[in-house]
Amino acid sequence: MFKLIATVMIAAGFALGGRHLAVLQKKRVSFLESIILMISTAETRLKYACLPVSDLLKILNENTALSELEFIRSCREKVCFGEPFPDAWRESIENEAEFCRLLGNSAKNLVSMGSELGSTDLDGQLSCCGYYKNLFEADLEEQREKSEKYSRLFPSMGLLLGISAAILII
Repeated sequence: MFKLIATVMIAAGFALGGRHLAVLQKKRVSFLESIILMISTAETRLKYACLPVSDLLKILNENTALSELEFIRSCREKVCFGEPFPDAWRESIENEAEFCRLLGNSAKNLVSMGSELGSTDLDGQLSCCGYYKNLFEADLEEQREKSEKYSRLFPSMGLLLGISAAILII
């Protein structure tokens, strides 16, 4: 009886693990979509209102569509307490462990973007936004393809691994 319960638990664990990997891939896509929306919003606000970085952070923080990007709130708080924007931006992103783990090199690109925002004239900031928007759009396209492929593969592979482990135990 104990062996049967252990076998079912192991099979279920592998199946749930496969499902979890598929969910993580979808979350990666969602983060990238939010980052592109953030950059588009920043680009538009810079273009038409010539806002300083602190006001731009306030607008981004108040945008409910960007609530998934928690580093914006953290960065705004640090800037309000007098920390320089590039440092606050970098620290806020690096403190989001799950965000950095899921995005990998994209998180490094986001940190680089923060060091360039607010440090040049308006045209430089707009070209910075355009450059990073293109980078993230290319990464988003790649991650969407992976998500479509792996959203079906990971759960079934986890289930098969679970059944294989159950057969080996029995």
